[in-house]
Parts: sequence; C-alpha cells; structure tokens
Amino acid sequence: MYKKIFLILAMLFAILSFSNVYYIDITKNSTEFTNIKLSDKVFINIKQFVDFFKLQQFPSKNIIYISNPENNDILELDLIKGTARINFNINRSFSSAVISKDENLYVWLEAIKDFFNLKSFEVNENIFIYKSIPRMIKIEYSFNKIIFTLSHLINEHMIKLEKDGFVIFPSINEFPVPKDIDFKIISNNIIKYKINNFENYDLLITKRNIILTLNESKIQTNNEKENEKVVEKSNDTKNQVSPLEQKLNEIKNQNSTNATTNTNIKKKNEQSNVAVNDSKLDIELLKVENKMIDLNGRIVPVHIARINPKEFDIKILFNNLGAPNDAEKFLKEVNPILAINAGYFDVSTLEPIGKIITNGKIQHISPYLRPSFIIDNHNNPMIKDVVMEYKIYVKDVPFWIKAINTAWKGDVKLYTSEYKANIKESEEDYIFLLIENGFIVHVGKERPINDQRLLLIDKKYLKYIPDISEGDEVVFNIDINQKISIKEMVEGGPLVITDDLMQEALKEEKLSYSSSIISRKTPRTIVAIDNNNMVLFIVVDGYMESNPGINYDEAQLLLEKIGNIKQAMMLDGGSSSMFYYNGKILNYRSENWRNKIPAFLGVFKKK
Repeated sequence: MYKKIFLILAMLFAILSFSNVYYIDITKNSTEFTNIKLSDKVFINIKQFVDFFKLQQFPSKNIIYISNPENNDILELDLIKGTARINFNINRSFSSAVISKDENLYVWLEAIKDFFNLKSFEVNENIFIYKSIPRMIKIEYSFNKIIFTLSHLINEHMIKLEKDGFVIFPSINEFPVPKDIDFKIISNNIIKYKINNFENYDLLITKRNIILTLNESKIQTNNEKENEKVVEKSNDTKNQVSPLEQKLNEIKNQNSTNATTNTNIKKKNEQSNVAVNDSKLDIELLKVENKMIDLNGRIVPVHIARINPKEFDIKILFNNLGAPNDAEKFLKEVNPILAINAGYFDVSTLEPIGKIITNGKIQHISPYLRPSFIIDNHNNPMIKDVVMEYKIYVKDVPFWIKAINTAWKGDVKLYTSEYKANIKESEEDYIFLLIENGFIVHVGKERPINDQRLLLIDKKYLKYIPDISEGDEVVFNIDINQKISIKEMVEGGPLVITDDLMQEALKEEKLSYSSSIISRKTPRTIVAIDNNNMVLFIVVDGYMESNPGINYDEAQLLLEKIGNIKQAMMLDGGSSSMFYYNGKILNYRSENWRNKIPAFLGVFKKK
C-alpha cells in the first residue's frame, strides 16, 4: 500500500512547480537549495542540505537516518512510507514528507525546519530560511554616503529597489534611524528605508553591508533633466505675464489701497507672527528624541519624549479593557500624538494589575502599595504611593469593593462601561445591581453603559440587605491617603528616583521587587518628572544581540545622564515596552513582543 502511495506521489510531478529557497545566516554565505513544489508543499534536496551543513547520514535499505552533530538530533526518512520523523517521536512525525525525482531525494521543508530549528519567510515566490531573523544593526550617515549594516550575510534577493528607496526582507530594524531617512514597517519582517534623492546614489551590496554612494554624474544628469523641464515650461508660458511684471502690478495695487486695507494687512501680519510663535512653542512643549546613550561603555538606544502637562492632555487609554485588540491597530484608531505602554498586567487574562483612575473614575483597584504616576485636576504631575479604600453603602450596610473590571474572584466587585469582555459571574452566585447617579436602576445582570456601574455582591450577604429593589440609594465612599484630586493615575514600580524618600528608603523599595525586575537586563519603560514639572516618557530598547536592555541600576545611571529629574518610576517593560509617536512604533520589537497590551499612557492636544 505504501509503495502505491509513493508511486502516486511520483506520478504527480507533471503538475509540480518550483520556488526559490535561500538560506541566510550570520556567518555562512547565503546559498540556494534545489527544490520542488508539489501543490502547496515545498521539498528540499536533502543531499544538498546534508552537505551544506556537514551533517552525518546513515542509509539503510529503506530508511535513511540523518544526524545533527550539534545536538545529536536524528531525522528519520522512511522511503517506503514517505514519512519523516524526528528523534523517533511520533508527535514530531510528518506524512507525505519524502519524495524522489531523477534519483534525488527531496524532504518537505516543514520537517527540515523542525529538525534543524529553522524559521521561514515567503515573499514573491522566494522562500528564505534562517535560524534567526536578520536585523539592521547599524546605519552610518554622511553627506555623500550611507552604510546600512545587517546582522546576516546578505542575499541580493532580500533587497527590492524602488524609486524612492529600498525594501529589505526578511528583516527588522533595531538601530535608531537618522532623521533624514524615512523608515517604514511594511508588514511583519518587511521594512523600507526611504531616502531623499535616491536616484542620485549608486548601490553596492557587500557581505553584510548595503552601501549608498552619491554619484556626481547622476546628480549632474538629473539636474540637467530638471533644467530642461524648466526651459520647456518657460517656453510654454512666454506669452504670459512674467513673474516680475506680476509682482510690479501687485505693488501698484497695494499702493492704491486705502489706509483701512493697510491696517488689515498689519493685523494679518501680526496674526501670522503669532501663529509662527505658536508653532515654535509647540516644539518646546513636546519634544521627542531618539538617542544613543553610553552606559558604562555600552551604547544603548533610548527614545525620550518631554511633555508639558499644562499644555497637553496626558490620559490613561484602555485597549478594549478585558479583551485587548492589536496594540498598533488600537493606537492608530485612537490617534494620540504620543503613547507608551502603562502598568503591569496579567499575561494570562490580559487584565491590568494595579490601581488605575481615568478622568477621575476608579477603573482598577489592588491591595499592593506601589508607586503611581498621577495627573491631578490641575494638570500637575507627581509620583506617589497611594493607599485607597473603596467602600459602598447599600441600605446603610457597608461593603468594601475588592475588585473592579476584572475576572478575579471577590465577594464584592464592580464593573464599569469601560470593561469590554464578557462578565462571567453568574446570578446563581451574585446579586447584580445596576447603579446610575447613586441609585439602583435595575436588579439583575445587565452590562453598564456610559457612567453606569454594575455592582456584584456575593449572595451570602443577601441576609444583610433584604428586599433590595430599584430606586434604592447606593453611597460610594473613597478614602485616599493623599490629599490630592486625582484625574489620571496608573500604578507601576519600582521607584528609580524620588525627592520624597531618603536613599535608605529607596534601597528598601528596590529590595521589595523580584530579582527579575531589578537585575535582569530587558527593555524598559520609564515615566519621569523633571525639576520644571515636565513629564518624560522613556523607552529603552533591548532583546537584541548587541543590546539586551538595562537593569534597575543602569536605569538610575541613565536618568542621571538625562539629567534634571526629580522623580521617576518604571512601568511594565520587557516585551511590553512600546514607544508610539506620530503614527509609528519607534522602538525595536523582538519576535516575542506582546501585541496585546491593555493600557497605555497617551498624549493629546487639549481641546
């Protein structure tokens, strides 16, 4: 039976096609593997693969064993059944994975990828296979030359030239892009560098480098073409009034106008000057920089935004709270000028961890005592430890709320209209009270809208509030240890710099967090306040071979180098770190970055 199946596969070669399969590597020159494509499956010439990687092959009558000396993994190829199996593991077995053509043996690419721990990327009938994604690790920019350096040896098929620049795939960018180059992420692992006057450059690809060199003859030729266009345009318009004559006529008309017109012109000029000054002021009120900062001899990419909270609104943004969407898509829809990821969250439920207040409304509560970034009702920024007790009175009976907008268990819970996931609690276990303007408007499970709140009380307390009904008053009482009126707040930590604590207390703060948060070098997101009460959003790149990120002590050193900072605390970091500005995510995103983040700090123009 197996022989028949194998023969049928061989007969199907009349409908096979071919792809281009290229291996790209950090140290090995790129090579193209001979392959055949049957339906949607791509099969690689196994002898070529074995020879290229210097693998060991042990053939028998009907089975071939291939060994990887690096880790002693075994790839078993059954020539009768046409199957491939790795380490004799039935869970790593591939059917219809071995075929023969012209006395050459071909193995399904998916089996080879599993065996040799490879990844693949397909675009335009080209398939690239690799152990690690190629990364743009350096960009050197001068007036007549630009050098792009990749982590891997380049295959020319990775580069696609366009009129205004070039596209490279598969690749990711992990180096700050010079401001004169427009960088764009086309899609996952496809990036583009748009370069001014790209047509004037010569392009050379050598090993890991893409070198662009200005060609003077091209510049001259292109300038001549532009001049020819100008001459043609001039010939077409020579019967028209010349610009000089037009200007003279305008001056004559201006001189003939009355004093009232002159006054109006003066007012317009004054308004124009005010507009120019406002434009300059905007730059001073919100400044974004991408820097390379030396930390003990190691160069670290850092994205820094400095915001005046008196002139811009800083808000907590919920990404479909309880069921987050793709972070980049969400930010494009909300369209902040600038945003960074906010506090910590549970990676299994994707729900925030820690206290959160938005527009004066408590959205999340926690028993932790960790520092919180706060914007008060007068738009003053601060970082403080906030102790919060949320108590309600139903028919004069007090209850303490222990959970808000979360699936976590609790005897007394609250949901607001911002919560978008399913409310999983059952009416068998809880009394549901829908509250609006301090009164119960519905008894039963119903999703809150606008400013409504849904209160859940465990039924074991029903004996204390008998005959609860619509129209009954519910009193909310919030006790906060800080004498401030909070508009926006998000809890994070640890503190990195503070003017409120002695150094000994700051050391205790450091010790209260896990070693992974303090000692591990990862990407970091930091919110800080300087001595001028400007708010700083800081994201440090990481998860790169050249730069893993920074730890707590290096974060302190970084803030010292930035300077003039009086308070700073960490927000969630690692694969959650994100710096979004002007419609783009600017920081490096590793293959494992989190694309579903529940909350952000966003910056908007005041309405």
